[in-house]
Amino acid sequence: MSSGSDDVTTKKNLHTKTRESTYLAVSRSLEEQVRSGVFPPGSTLPAQRDLAAELGINVSTVSRAYKELQARGLIVGSKRRGSMVTGGAMPNVADASQRALTAKDGASPGVIDLTVNRPATGDFLAALAKSFETLARDPRFGELQEYQPPQGPLWARESGARWVSAQGFAPPADRLVVTSGAQHGLYAVLSSLMGHEGVILADRLSYYGLKALAPVFQFEIVGVESDNQGLLPDALEQACARHRVKAMFVVPNLQNPTVVTTSLERRIAIVDIARRHHVAIIEDDVYGPLVRSRLPTLAGMCPELTYHIASMSKTLAPGLRLGYVVTPPGGAALAAEAVRTTAWMPAPLSALIATRWIEDGTARSVLEAQRAEVRARHALARELLPAEHLNSDPDCMFIWLHVPEPWRSDDFAANALARGVSVMPASAFAVDRSATEHGVRINLACASSRDQLVQALRIVDQTLKDRPRALYGTV
Repeated sequence: MSSGSDDVTTKKNLHTKTRESTYLAVSRSLEEQVRSGVFPPGSTLPAQRDLAAELGINVSTVSRAYKELQARGLIVGSKRRGSMVTGGAMPNVADASQRALTAKDGASPGVIDLTVNRPATGDFLAALAKSFETLARDPRFGELQEYQPPQGPLWARESGARWVSAQGFAPPADRLVVTSGAQHGLYAVLSSLMGHEGVILADRLSYYGLKALAPVFQFEIVGVESDNQGLLPDALEQACARHRVKAMFVVPNLQNPTVVTTSLERRIAIVDIARRHHVAIIEDDVYGPLVRSRLPTLAGMCPELTYHIASMSKTLAPGLRLGYVVTPPGGAALAAEAVRTTAWMPAPLSALIATRWIEDGTARSVLEAQRAEVRARHALARELLPAEHLNSDPDCMFIWLHVPEPWRSDDFAANALARGVSVMPASAFAVDRSATEHGVRINLACASSRDQLVQALRIVDQTLKDRPRALYGTV
């Protein structure tokens, strides 16, 4: 929890904001405190009744503000501990009406958002419009009005197995479960591992979706050191010796946020350690299809221990909410049960569209268009930002920018935002409170056009050349 002086500052800020508006102002002010570290990951926000009394507003208004924070992935509700901070890592994705309302309420207009990992082209919508013209003629169309098996219909699992296949990895359909996106897939995997006591090992800077699920399943994430080849084997070995380990969480291709692709040597070492310590591997490979020269998957090297997660969202479009989980032999039933209890079944319409696209080549065509656009945007980033501060890969839709002293990543992100560009600081990805490098993730594909990206990157470069500036304070 925050210190007493921080508490006073927080309440002063909230008083100021509530004169400006109601629940949106309260949620924005709390979000600032979460992202700046006043409320660090694992801490709890004030009880809703206490905050309402302090601010002189209705409890329902505070409750609505907390629901807004929960929808953004900043907090999760817990009966035992209250509103727990997940780390403030989820990007703030608002719909058009919310963005208009926020602007009306006084938020900074014209901010270029570079925080969301999403494909960069409109090829998806063109392909979708074309598919709707012929969808009703598909012999599986009639199944769309019926309940489906929680693991997905056989035709969706067979096409999913084709989509996730890679060098030395061709999983059978009976080991695959269709989910509503990769995050839902991760939920299903973690649900399958319930009853296995222990921590989850991950990069010190790791995917924020894993952090968001930690308080839900009540497990601890232990950060493991890594370098430009991936997780360090000695550090993994020591962590396995020191802790009871439930699983290792690995993003082998274009690691989020550092853009590292795990080398073949490290993949072999990870598999060896997992086997010797009888530890499950969660392989989050949502960016794998973007990589033109893919190395063998961990699931292909170690099928008996590995849960392999893939999706359509990062490669085709977020609107196609479909994910695939390949389980170890005999593990599909538990993952399917998690789908049943959370969504009953994967969405049949998305499953049919994705299946048709995999079968007729549309998925690959859209993927190639995304790859081409990402490479063009990567070239712009390499031209406009200093190469010595970049971790980047021409296949990756985001870059990792190391910020030099005296910058801290949170200060840099705040200063960039004040100039009109939103980026993700290292603190959003930190799995524990250990010291981490200072950097920010910049999503190249998030900009609406190359021209807008150029504008944003020039602002980032100007910020990098400037000095940290205090944006606000108290007297």
